[in-house]
Amino acid sequence: MFLIGRALSYLVKSASLVGTICVVLMMLHVTADVVGRYLFNAPLPGTIVVVANYYMIIIVFIAIGVAEEQRSHISVDVFTDLLPERPRNMLSVFATLLTIAVTAVLMVGGWTEAMKKTRMVATKEQGSQLFEVWQSYWFVPVGAALMIAVAAYHVIVMVTGARSGLSDTVPEAKFIND
Repeated sequence: MFLIGRALSYLVKSASLVGTICVVLMMLHVTADVVGRYLFNAPLPGTIVVVANYYMIIIVFIAIGVAEEQRSHISVDVFTDLLPERPRNMLSVFATLLTIAVTAVLMVGGWTEAMKKTRMVATKEQGSQLFEVWQSYWFVPVGAALMIAVAAYHVIVMVTGARSGLSDTVPEAKFIND
């Protein structure tokens, strides 16, 4: 069980690395576009399309598993903190199962849309050029699937009491959760 958690943690860290690389690439891409546009009157073609349809999608959806692994999604614990441990744990399992259900709807919808866009080879137009964007639609179901896997693993660990293997919190950010 612990090894499954370690493997999921490795996948999440890899997704986080991909998201981080995309943030840096987006920053460099936009900077190069601005410099080209205003200093040389030669903007990079397709910057808006690439930023909106690749970088942003990857940053948001590939990395949602990171937030699930670290339990960093927004939660309001005003009343649940007053409950005894057992009911609080039961509510946590229920909330995680609800998260899985909602994310599964997102994953199936994303999969359906990705299939449709792939079949039609979806493109976006910027200026006089067409840019293929059908590939970017696949990041939604992939990111949602990773989040579902991590959330389902959390449920199994909560119910069985097994050792997790996931990196639940970042040590430097631990004070935020206190």
